[in-house]
Amino acid sequence: MNEPLKLIEGMKKLKVLEKHMQRNADRIQQYASIPSNEKPYFGDEKTQMAEVKQLIQSNEDLLDEYLRLKKRVDMTNLTTKVTIGKDSFTLADLLILRRGLSQRMQKTFHALNDRFAEERIRAYQQRITTQPGEKPVHVVRLYDEKEKFDRLQYWQGLDDEIEQRLEVINATTDLVTI
Repeated sequence: MNEPLKLIEGMKKLKVLEKHMQRNADRIQQYASIPSNEKPYFGDEKTQMAEVKQLIQSNEDLLDEYLRLKKRVDMTNLTTKVTIGKDSFTLADLLILRRGLSQRMQKTFHALNDRFAEERIRAYQQRITTQPGEKPVHVVRLYDEKEKFDRLQYWQGLDDEIEQRLEVINATTDLVTI
């Protein structure tokens, strides 16, 4: 039952399976009970009970298929290696980075700034006047601006590269067979 599929096909099929399961659940809810004064949708109670059981069995079968396919997608993501620049990642790594960790790293390097110190200096200067001959308070940066710039550039570039590469990889990578 491990049909050859590309990664993108597997991901799309997972969504289709979810929709089928939801549709079946909606039908189960509709057919599972009726008011005593109404006729069953399928003619008689026995036939309708059989239809509900069939829909439940269908969802159990769809669940099994979903889990098998999801394992293949996950295994493909964990075992497929991608090199970007001089760094090597799995597809799973790239997905995690794309879903937020790359942005968090960019925020890390954006946080290397002197805004907090500038605000404190302004507040200090509003309360206290500098005496003649006294050195004015100034900002002392405790980080390397070039390193900040280089690392920020790395994470921004990686974000763009991940987006481009994932589209191609998803379309060209075969799902692993389990």
